[in-house]
Amino acid sequence: MQFIKSIFGAGLLIFLTAGCDQTTADTKQPLRAANLFVAAANASAQTKTQADYVCTGMNDQVQIQAAIDSLSDQSGERVGASGGQVELSAGTFHLNAAIQCRDKVVHLNGAGMSATELMLADGVNDAMLVVGSGTKQGYLSGRISNLSLNGNGEAQEKGCGIRVLAGLRLSIKDVGIYDCKESGILLQGVSGTIRPAIGTIENCHIGYNRHHGVHIGAGIEGWIVQGNRIHDNGTHEQPYHGIYVEAIHGQVESGPVGASNAFVLTNNVLWQNRSVQICINGGGYGGAHIVISSNVMLSSPLENIKLYAGTHLVSITGNSIHSASESAIGAAPHITLEDVSRCTISANVFSSASRGLPSPAMIKAGAEPGKLVDVPGPSGILIEQGSSNYNRFVGNTIAGEVTDVILLGSHSTSDQQVNSPQ
Repeated sequence: MQFIKSIFGAGLLIFLTAGCDQTTADTKQPLRAANLFVAAANASAQTKTQADYVCTGMNDQVQIQAAIDSLSDQSGERVGASGGQVELSAGTFHLNAAIQCRDKVVHLNGAGMSATELMLADGVNDAMLVVGSGTKQGYLSGRISNLSLNGNGEAQEKGCGIRVLAGLRLSIKDVGIYDCKESGILLQGVSGTIRPAIGTIENCHIGYNRHHGVHIGAGIEGWIVQGNRIHDNGTHEQPYHGIYVEAIHGQVESGPVGASNAFVLTNNVLWQNRSVQICINGGGYGGAHIVISSNVMLSSPLENIKLYAGTHLVSITGNSIHSASESAIGAAPHITLEDVSRCTISANVFSSASRGLPSPAMIKAGAEPGKLVDVPGPSGILIEQGSSNYNRFVGNTIAGEVTDVILLGSHSTSDQQVNSPQ
């Protein structure tokens, strides 16, 4: 039997791992479940004595990559026989290249979001962590947890925090991602069969990235995004959002052929993202079976939620939605539906004028960008545009006087009593 030591914070844990002589009854292949510990250059001397790898403060991805590469490769369907856990100590790790998790079960775990930081060196121009090689789908993808990623965006021309190319059931949990030149998390995919699916992004802090906070690309399915704080992502006057679902049929930069479907976006707090808090682009006829529930959204310069281009079968329910058009750069309602069908907007709470501006936050009066409107109306909550139809707007609570809920589709319905503008 083999003992491998690891340190979490101030406590010392000893992991008992299976030796190489262990075999399975059906395959007779040796198994090795590894637990490896990597110490930062600024970790304590005691921590370094317990480490399998010790970083120098330069090109620290070399030691982390060596630990990952030493984990057993994934083989067959016995996913428990592959990969293992790589623990990072408290401290700062300086990366001069991306860390590749490749096609194996890698659990990359730090000592805490505020304790373990990975920082990208100047001019790397790449993602910080890459999951999947893009050459095969693989099986389980493992977990990334309890650390922070600093993208050093001012010194980069491109690069996101975490780029996921393939795999199943990846968990990104308790991770801070900030200051990346592009998106905080990009679920990208390579083809209709090689793509990330059925994963979770949970309890992360994602902010101050130059593109989207979370970008779910074409062909991606089955992700749950819950309990995160997503704020201040994007660049003013650019179409970058807090959460962006690119549900497009056809080859695009962010993913393969096939629509993106089946997501749950729940219990997140989204504020001050530079365009829309949650945006779904159906790409003509994609973007179905999506639940947006129990989120708090506020201080958006444009809409808080926008669905467009063929998005359908979306449920927007139980959210607390405030302060659209916060930056007074144009007139926007809380929710816009553009060429969208069979969506339900129910049991939400809407409110607020924004920070004492002379016009209400929910205005839809054709104001010119950057120009305030002095009269309170019409204050649109739901705006249907284009060929939107068969949508439902029911059971919502609206603070303040609402002068218009605009439903263009002949089969769309609303239980909100409004006074239409003259």
